[in-house]
Amino acid sequence: MQKITPTHDLSWYLKWSGSFLIMSGIVCRSVGVLPLYDLIASCLGTGLLAGMAYLWHDRALLMVNGVACAALAMGILRHLFG
Repeated sequence: MQKITPTHDLSWYLKWSGSFLIMSGIVCRSVGVLPLYDLIASCLGTGLLAGMAYLWHDRALLMVNGVACAALAMGILRHLFG
């Protein structure tokens, strides 16, 4: 089977950076590091994946990651100002 996913273009870097940040947020949450770190890493990661989805014209991924990024951003604001 031939691979059709783009490699080493902007979407590839967004995909891998976003994935790494989301995994970092999960690790922060699981080991009990400051909740703000989890929120920030996850928000940045989902934002990058939303950017990748936009470049790929993938509406389902764009919606999931866009909503996740917005919800996490609200969590950051609540943590800082609430």
